[in-house]
Amino acid sequence: MYMLIRIIVDAEDEKQAFIKAKNVLNELVDGEKYFDYYSTFDNERTRDSFVDWSHLPPVVLANSPDGKHFIERGWEITVEGFMEALERVKLAVQYLSPEEIMERTYPKDLPPDIRKKIDVLCIRVYFEELSDRPGHPKFLYHEHEPIMSKEDLEFALEPKEGLNVYVVPADVHY
Repeated sequence: MYMLIRIIVDAEDEKQAFIKAKNVLNELVDGEKYFDYYSTFDNERTRDSFVDWSHLPPVVLANSPDGKHFIERGWEITVEGFMEALERVKLAVQYLSPEEIMERTYPKDLPPDIRKKIDVLCIRVYFEELSDRPGHPKFLYHEHEPIMSKEDLEFALEPKEGLNVYVVPADVHY
């Protein structure tokens, strides 16, 4: 699966911002830690992606119209992903015993409509998606950390002395 993530970095210029973001991306894919691989938009062809992201700029100022759009959309889909995972976890806790969660099994009397909403093979993934661990469904990063709260986002967008705030989009595979 592919997703467009956004790396927010503090840098003197676009070139430095792009280098810093690529360092972050390299760390996120090192040994396929959180993502399998990535592509940026600096004239590289997006590897194996079914989505054409070629129209995207490689680096933008965070306070530019494109930068604001990247950030707003990244935050919206991060919240959506969090809420979906939270709903699945709530259902799992409500309908499954700790043993069933641990063993990834369904109770015999689980209603079919609930069974459709809870994939016991992925239940631990849902718990993980609520954490601060990088990876899906986190779409915004500041330096090496996923942005998981409004406070994180405000901190990331706060200009540091002598530096500008940039956004670098990247296509990642997970």
